[in-house]
This record gives sequence, C-alpha cells and structure tokens, in this order.
Amino acid sequence: MKPTEKSTASPSVSLGYVILYVKDVAASLTFYETAFGLTRRFFREDNGKGYGELETGAARVAFLTIEIANAHSKHEFVPASLDKAPPAFEIAFVTLDVAALYARAVKAGAAPVSEPAAKPWGQIVATVRDNVGHVVELCTPLP
Repeated sequence: MKPTEKSTASPSVSLGYVILYVKDVAASLTFYETAFGLTRRFFREDNGKGYGELETGAARVAFLTIEIANAHSKHEFVPASLDKAPPAFEIAFVTLDVAALYARAVKAGAAPVSEPAAKPWGQIVATVRDNVGHVVELCTPLP
C-alpha cells in the first residue's frame, strides 16, 4: 500500500494492558501478588515514580504512578481511595475457585464488597476493593 492510500480494512486489535494509576506502584504490585497470586512481570521506579506489570494471561494488569499519568495529560487524574466512592469501572479476574480467591484477597487486606454468589447467567461472582479502592471482580468463566 502506498503511504497516501488509506486502508478500509478493520485493524486487528487486542487488549494489551489495563493500567491503574496509583500513588505507590510497589505497594500495589505487592498487594496484587499477595491477594490474587499474580506474578510480577516488570517493575521500574525512579525517585518514587514508577511503572509495573503483572502476568494475567493475554492482557496484563499494570500500575503507573499518578504523577507520571498527570504529567502526560492535560487533565488531572484523581487516585482511587477506600474513603471515597470507587471509580466507575472494575477489573475482573477469572478463576475456577472464586470462594478460595475471595478468601485469599480478604485475608491479604482487600475490602469485601460482595461475597461469592451464583448469578442467573451461570457464573459465580464476588467483588472486593483493592488496597487503594479499585473494584476487583472475581468470577468463574462464562458458561
């Protein structure tokens, strides 16, 4: 294709990262490792500003310090907080044993939101808030 030609084909797209803006990347990485059993893939910090990723399958959960996020935007981001209403999104971790992962997360300090329950569509679902207030759903695969 020539540089001036436009393709009409749909681009191939896949989810690569979900990046949560936090005040302390190291603390969030450690919490997710302990609460959900995830493995650290990458972490770099310089003068309190950092970025880190966890292995979560095809897409990764990542954390970026709020200062870096704000420096790259015209808008100021507001960090999640357990003292405030949660942000209007959630991340979901799929597991075959929701009850065990829920218990592990709560033991590690996650704030319980809803205990594991069977849903009409066939999933078992529980919800917690992480160490800084993001909503995390724990669920079985869709039938």
